[in-house]
Amino acid sequence: MSSFGAEPGNAQVSRLEDLNRETRRIRTTMEGSTGTAESADGLVEATVGVYGELVDLVLDARIYRAPDAEVLASQIRTVINDAHSKAQDAVRTTLTDLFPKDLGGPEDFAFEPFLRMAGRAAEGGTR
Repeated sequence: MSSFGAEPGNAQVSRLEDLNRETRRIRTTMEGSTGTAESADGLVEATVGVYGELVDLVLDARIYRAPDAEVLASQIRTVINDAHSKAQDAVRTTLTDLFPKDLGGPEDFAFEPFLRMAGRAAEGGTR
């Protein structure tokens, strides 16, 4: 098995270019992925990006009919977390060929694919 550094110059540059293209494709897919979730009563809706950034939050005016800050805060947290999970699921589905079947939680999702790609590159393996 050849190591990444032992490849001839042109082959090494070609592999780096391939890795760079693949990384850009992944980044573009991830940056454009969002998830949307709604509370059970339909009064709170959130759209969240794959990295957890809040893209949009819609609060129905009916939330003021029975004002309860704690309940509203809980609903918002739940909806944002659900939307974040949906955004991550969308990326997993889109980039399924890069993810291991036993991928764990969000921390694995954020780093595992890139560690696997870097490991393959270092070992001289292919995608």
